[in-house]
Amino acid sequence: MFLVLVVAALALALARRRGLERLARLHVRAARLLVVAAALQVGTALLAPGSAPLRAVTMAVTALLVALFLWGNRSVTGVPLMALGLLLNTLVVLANFAMPVSVSAAARAGLSRADLRLDADPLHEASGPGTQLAPLGDVVPVALPLWPQVVSPGDVLVASGVGLLLVAGAAPRRKRPAAAQKRADRPMVLASESTTRGSYS
Repeated sequence: MFLVLVVAALALALARRRGLERLARLHVRAARLLVVAAALQVGTALLAPGSAPLRAVTMAVTALLVALFLWGNRSVTGVPLMALGLLLNTLVVLANFAMPVSVSAAARAGLSRADLRLDADPLHEASGPGTQLAPLGDVVPVALPLWPQVVSPGDVLVASGVGLLLVAGAAPRRKRPAAAQKRADRPMVLASESTTRGSYS
């Protein structure tokens, strides 16, 4: 999630004022689903941080809400990448009943095993010989200066999709070339002439 926020911040920083205005007019359906999903995640983390069953149920409901949002916006630029990333994350979590974390990848990012706090997090576990779909787990080190992370390939795809959506939404729309516009208008002119001639017959 932190990687997604970083990418979103960079994409917004690249957009100028007019780009932000165009982004504000971007038509996205069912955005309330994301609001509800975020509220569920925050509420569970605050009210029952140590309850594994409740967090598992919250994750399932959140995944359903996000999936409905992505399906409703599947034609929006960047959303297919986000959907693919979430699908990969879901597959590895379902295969292991938790997100496997590579301790060696975390070390390359500057995180020790103690920093990961895996014993206090029922939704994450250290990768091992019995881990299923290990390459889809948290295996990508992100050595950020203030907040090092280890993320999954799915997280990278989600972040890429968010960045693409923001950049594409803030980009100015291309105007059709004059020649193409004339070719598009010509059938309308011919149809108008044909109707005019027919009125005198």
